[in-house]
Amino acid sequence: MIYVVTALPYEASPIIKKYGLKRDEACRHFPLYRADNMVLIVSGVGKLASAMATAYLLAQNMKHEEAKEEESLAVINIGVCGAVDQRYPIGTSVLIYKVIDHETGKQYFPDILIQHPFEEGSVETCNQVVRREDVLSSRVELQANLVDMEASGFFQAASRFLAPHQIYIVKVVGDHLDVVDFNGQRVTQCITGALEAMDELLKQVQKVCRVESDVLTPDERLQLGQVKQSLRLTVTQSHQLMDMARRYKLRTGRSLPDLSEFARTEVKVKAEGRKALEKIRRLLLYE
Repeated sequence: MIYVVTALPYEASPIIKKYGLKRDEACRHFPLYRADNMVLIVSGVGKLASAMATAYLLAQNMKHEEAKEEESLAVINIGVCGAVDQRYPIGTSVLIYKVIDHETGKQYFPDILIQHPFEEGSVETCNQVVRREDVLSSRVELQANLVDMEASGFFQAASRFLAPHQIYIVKVVGDHLDVVDFNGQRVTQCITGALEAMDELLKQVQKVCRVESDVLTPDERLQLGQVKQSLRLTVTQSHQLMDMARRYKLRTGRSLPDLSEFARTEVKVKAEGRKALEKIRRLLLYE
């Protein structure tokens, strides 16, 4: 299942049309659209709005997924951005490998494991619209070449539910920080122009997630489930455990080591669970 988050209806409309998504009238909190293998939500502008919509989307839908399908999920933020550097022509699609929150300075890194047709770049998420004259006069100092208003909120919320390799951000350059009047049609044209490449990306994402989900055997999944329960792992810790297990198998080509010791452990406080998870981390990552 692919989950898509856009900020604007103008960004969503080409995707809705291409994939035949239908409005979910039962959802009263956000504009939500569905097809068999895709759910799209329109968050509104800003990182807080994006974080709330992303958390709602994943929390409301993932709870209906079977555990065996959980690992085949991915979420992608698609939207337009501004480019500081004019070497990015209008309409350039960029797959984001680093997100910088302008206000906090924190950085976030989606884990790109796939081949794709995009240029890779970093984006800086700001609370306010950034103008070119602000950058040129140093009133606003940026670390990234691309600027948006949603990516950091989206990534923070998505990473509470999914591993970094299941989170993707594609930004399409819509201006060079010089827009005077907002033009929704121009936004739609930018997204429409990137759809063919995005379709290829989505196919690769589904393929990678599906392959990785098949790496674990039913017995290994059962034992990992027992470990999650006995250690009282949070959602984030559970995804970290599954991610470490998959990477171990892909790296070594061997079956998972015996984790029955941890499956039998009954922790009483969360600190004990964190300590046990760290032992598993050393076992899986450094063996």
